[in-house]
Amino acid sequence: MNAPTTPSLAANPGGMLAIWHDVAPGQSATVREWYGREHHFERLAIPGFMEARRFDRVAGTGAEIFGAYRVTAPEVLNSAAYRARVDAPSAWTRESMRHFRNMSRTVCVITGRAGQAQGGFLAALASPRGELVDAPATCDQLLSPPGVLQVTALAAERKAPAASSTEQGLRNGPDAQIAWALLFDTDSLEAGERVLEAAQSLTGCRQPVQAAVYRLCFAARNPS
Repeated sequence: MNAPTTPSLAANPGGMLAIWHDVAPGQSATVREWYGREHHFERLAIPGFMEARRFDRVAGTGAEIFGAYRVTAPEVLNSAAYRARVDAPSAWTRESMRHFRNMSRTVCVITGRAGQAQGGFLAALASPRGELVDAPATCDQLLSPPGVLQVTALAAERKAPAASSTEQGLRNGPDAQIAWALLFDTDSLEAGERVLEAAQSLTGCRQPVQAAVYRLCFAARNPS
């Protein structure tokens, strides 16, 4: 039997910064070392950042890397502390972000969640347009397949976007955005592939911008 659905998110849904990107050929090890030694911990030191997870694609169609930063509220991504950080990148950040390709970066509201566990794999279905109707019910329904541990629904924050940052200017081209996404923590690659197929059928999302299964390679939380 699956774990019970989490309590209602209506009072404080929380937010997530969802990032997908590729890496320039030959620079993968360099970027991953920067992520794990500096960048994630810089972000977790900012008030309102709760958790950082990073994944490598192992199957499906999507970006090479997926990063998820869970925050107390989407407004954290426009706070003075966050703006100060992204407008004063370190030398290592300046070097590493030169190697980013096909960047997708979206400040999201968590609109639904079911399940209470995290897995070693994460399946991601993301659309660049439209909206996910009745996200809580969709999460409940897609928690049922074997091996699915948690389902999280995201929607792009619709408030006016923040001004461009110094960090954004370091990347190779403008950042794309998603409209909505479903994230599935699973206990295996096979479970991730199955639930992706079920999610596309349930939502009618036939042209996703991301439809891939990822393997967890980094996870840390704000110690406070």
